[in-house]
Amino acid sequence: MKKTTNNKTKEKFQSLPKSTKAELKIEVYENLRHQIITNQIHAGQRLVEQDLIDRFGIGKTPLREIYQELQRDELIEIIPQFGTRVVTLDIQTLKEVVQIRKALEGLCAELASQNISSTEIDQLSQILEKAKELESDHSDSLRILSQYDTDYHQIIYRAAQNKQLIKVIQSLLYKMSMYWFQSGFSMEDFKEQFEELEELLQALKERNASKAKNIMEKHIDHFLKLVKKQIF
Repeated sequence: MKKTTNNKTKEKFQSLPKSTKAELKIEVYENLRHQIITNQIHAGQRLVEQDLIDRFGIGKTPLREIYQELQRDELIEIIPQFGTRVVTLDIQTLKEVVQIRKALEGLCAELASQNISSTEIDQLSQILEKAKELESDHSDSLRILSQYDTDYHQIIYRAAQNKQLIKVIQSLLYKMSMYWFQSGFSMEDFKEQFEELEELLQALKERNASKAKNIMEKHIDHFLKLVKKQIF
């Protein structure tokens, strides 16, 4: 019975137009990435290939390509004779990621202060307003705030107008967001982070490159301190 189901899934995927296959692959990748980052798929949890094929109606080859992308994002690890699982919080790796991201995020903020548009300034303001209005007892408040935080940083990256820098820094954002959820941050911790983003927005409005860089670097350092507080 299982084999028949597998064949039907395979046939259904193969019958899709090429463009639809590509869209489905992106959708599945983004879905899995989000679930891993927000700890809906837990640290150390094994990803069973056939279960995902059946669940998403995707082919084996594109799923393995998605695995490769998630591995490049350093969200999963593929272990010989075991399979694929979500990476777990490693404090040494986190320190290394923070060191790199601190330098790159500081550079992003510095460049953004010189290149950011009025539209992007407005977008950052809207994100901060929505974060303030979010009720602490909202059932999904942490995930929503995490998305706001990600959206905010993505705007900074775009405003920096350096494509190579964006490519390097993107996976670091995913990894740090995942550590955020794995370490069990509270709503109060998130709020502290958004207070710093308020200060950053003001520096960007002033076109103050050194101030923007300094605030962003402190923001990343603060993240590491909060993670350590949760772990130790």
